[in-house]
Parts: sequence; structure tokens; C-alpha cells
Amino acid sequence: MLGERLDSWLRGHQSLVDVLIALLLAGCCVLFGLFVRAEAAYFLFSLLLALPLALRRRNAVVCATVVLGVASIQWLTIRDGVGALPADLAVPLAVHAAAAYGPRRAGGAALAAGLLGAVLGGLSWPMLPSSAAAHLLVGAFLASTVVAAWATGTLRRVRLSHSRQQARLAVLAERERIAREMHDIVAHSLAVVIAQADGGRYAATPEAGRSALVTIGDCARKALGDLRRMIGVLRDGPA
Repeated sequence: MLGERLDSWLRGHQSLVDVLIALLLAGCCVLFGLFVRAEAAYFLFSLLLALPLALRRRNAVVCATVVLGVASIQWLTIRDGVGALPADLAVPLAVHAAAAYGPRRAGGAALAAGLLGAVLGGLSWPMLPSSAAAHLLVGAFLASTVVAAWATGTLRRVRLSHSRQQARLAVLAERERIAREMHDIVAHSLAVVIAQADGGRYAATPEAGRSALVTIGDCARKALGDLRRMIGVLRDGPA
């Protein structure tokens, strides 16, 4: 029960969850920088990498563009000093967001940019031995994280598409059910009205004729109420 409530809350507050993730990553990076007495560039790049994750679902393209762009500037400016930053974790997260929530082309572009960054990062990592094998190993590891992020994002996109398709099918099925029910209501009510009207024409007494008219009125009012209820459901969407 608690797990279901938590899952429901997370689904209903996705934007807030993204903001909290961005703030958590930024806060951890800042605390780490204070602990190691990092330079100002470390804090600047950490914030510029982490904070755009707050948009990863609302605007995945902007999120991926900013994160990958900042990572590129980081590689050009401070790679010789510190190599990767803890905030570079935002890169695979941004690739995942582009693949899951952005246009299909955005996911492919983010994958390509992420792989290019992984290769360049592996080749120029300053804290590795000079052997090519070490740089290739780091580059392969970075590339694998990017590919894994893109793959999980693509899987997420497929699942979301399937869920939306199932929801559309459920709506169509509900509307078909309502249409059949409306048909049954109208057909039954008209049958009663016709039978009572025919009987009223040949009624032996005035009381019998009035009784037939009362039945016709009651049946018509009930049918009208049922039809209004069904039309209201169709207008507002199925429950």
C-alpha cells in the first residue's frame, strides 16, 4: 500500500522530482568541492551541469543541449587540470532524458554527442598513465554509460508509447460500450412507447387511456434522463 502511494505521488509530481534530483546532484557536488577546496571553475561547471536536469522531462531537448554543451566547454577549458567532475553524471542522465522524453531525432543526436564526448574524454584524461590501453579503457567505460543511458531512455519511450496506446484503446472501448447502452435505452423506450400508444388507441375506458399516457410519459422521461447522463459521460470522457 505504501509503495503504491509513493508511486502514485511520484507520477503526480514528476516535475518536482526532477527539480529535487537536480538540486541533490548540485548540492552533493558543491559539498564535495568545499571538502577538497576546489577552484571556482569547479563550482561553476558543477552547477551548470546539474541544474538543467530540472527540465529533463518538461523540456528534454533544452536539458540535453545545455548539459552536453557545458560538458564540451568543460572539456575544452579545464580537462587538463581535473579531468571529469562528479557533476558529469548529468551527461548520461541528459542522454536518457533526450531518448525517453524528447523527439526521436533528439535521442539520436544526444547519443552521438555523448559518444563523441566519451571518446574525447577517454583520450585526454589527465590522471591516467600514458599508455593507450588505459585511455581506451576509460573511453570505452564512458561510452558504455552513454549507450546504456540511451538504451534505457529508448525503452522508457517505448513503454510510454505503449501505455498511451492502451489508454486510447480503453477510451475507444468505453465509448463503444456507452454507444451500445444508448442504443439499448432508446430501443427499449421506443418499444414501450409504441406498445402503450397502440394500446391507448383501443382502450376500453378513459382510465385505461390515461394510464397508457402516464406510462408513455414516465418511460420517455426516464429515457431522456438516461440519454442525458450518457451524453454527459461522452462529453466529459469515460470514468
